[in-house]
Amino acid sequence: DQLAAACGVDRYRLSRAFKAAFGLAPHAYLVQLRLARARRQLAAGQRPAQVALDLGFADQSHLGRWFVRAYGLTPAQYRRRCTKLPD
Repeated sequence: DQLAAACGVDRYRLSRAFKAAFGLAPHAYLVQLRLARARRQLAAGQRPAQVALDLGFADQSHLGRWFVRAYGLTPAQYRRRCTKLPD
């Protein structure tokens, strides 16, 4: 709603224009960006709970649900594969 107001359009028009330009709804695009950052942080060895906190997920399980949906692995599994660090 804030973005739509800043652009001077209603949120539905903004959502349609955004999806036409980027192929995703605004919320899905933001989640995708956050998940990409999560992958980088996990690959660098950060713990999933800290990554969730850093990126504004409600909690570790919220990050986990989105991560599994997108990549088919839990954040901890991804971290182990990338770093060989225990949880």
